[in-house]
Amino acid sequence: MGDFALDRAKMMSIAFGSDRPPIRSRLKLYLLSSELHCVAAYRFGRYAAELRARRGAMAIPLIVVHRLWNRWNTHIHHCDIDRTAVIGPGLLLMHRQGIIIGPVVLGVNSVIHHNVTIGQRVAAADQGVPHIGDDVWIGTGAILVGAITVGSGATISAGSVVSRDVPERSLVAGNPGRVIATDYDNSTMINFAMPGAQARHTS
Repeated sequence: MGDFALDRAKMMSIAFGSDRPPIRSRLKLYLLSSELHCVAAYRFGRYAAELRARRGAMAIPLIVVHRLWNRWNTHIHHCDIDRTAVIGPGLLLMHRQGIIIGPVVLGVNSVIHHNVTIGQRVAAADQGVPHIGDDVWIGTGAILVGAITVGSGATISAGSVVSRDVPERSLVAGNPGRVIATDYDNSTMINFAMPGAQARHTS
């Protein structure tokens, strides 16, 4: 099962209680879920970029389609996910508005809420970007910038500004973001971890 298939299955499992709901429910998700559309555009962009690396000019039509699709998402849904970002399967956008993701590394089973920015710090000529582990929950209005590492199982509270490393299974809050709890269990917030996503990401 490919990365987007896992993204889609996770969303259906959360929305309908099954990764194979009735066809009517699937069509509703495919047609009306702008969150799924934004994830699909990102996955398509990755595919187009990988095809271009292998086939050169043959992939240019797909590159053009992705750029137009991504521009649409940016203007209509206010969601921009860089095609060079490396994001594991099981990505869930809870709300697509105001999501900006640069050329970062993001693990499997991530949950991202609206108005989230993940990218370069820019200040002091810092061109580094975050490296984020698996099963990370990122709340509304959070900002993660710079060459930082966010450990697997971390939880970034709404409105946090994170510009330093975050240990695994930590709860971070505030501006600047600080660890306010350790060994924090975010499994109920992640909602659903797709079976096989970890194996797919590390294969």
